[in-house]
Amino acid sequence: MAPHLQRVLVVDSQPASVKLLNELLLSLVTCQVFSANSDAKAIQAARNIDPQIIFLAHSGPEIDGARLARALRRSDLSCRKVPIIMVTGEATAQAILGARDAGVHEFLRKPYTIKDLMRRLEAVALKPRDWVEAVHYVGPDRRRFNSGEYAGPRKRRSDSRKTPDQDRILQ
Repeated sequence: MAPHLQRVLVVDSQPASVKLLNELLLSLVTCQVFSANSDAKAIQAARNIDPQIIFLAHSGPEIDGARLARALRRSDLSCRKVPIIMVTGEATAQAILGARDAGVHEFLRKPYTIKDLMRRLEAVALKPRDWVEAVHYVGPDRRRFNSGEYAGPRKRRSDSRKTPDQDRILQ
């Protein structure tokens, strides 16, 4: 996992959150942690340091996490495909779905433990997802548990040749 975490960008307006994440990351791997406290500074930092992973606050005084994730994904930066982990204290269904639809890989709810952080890091470093570029979405495949290993004849109920009505008619 260490090769995927050499340069880390943390985008958060709260210095205490940045410091905590920095200390946890440094206790896990040897890495360089850079921080930015606004969307504009985050884009500039991403351009200058070419991070290998980005931790992004959901919201803040000058931070809109979903908008920033979309901007990074649709940019011409070399780091546009790096894993993004969104960190927030407000883990509502709307926030999680919004982050997923913005191109975020993982979601980390505050307060978190080192075990929670490790799970997210393992998910992005050891289980990469396919990359999708569509008209309204750019980012990792939103299906977390792709059933590519499925060996059965059909994956979906709609794939069946007969519908439930046809079964009833044949009776």
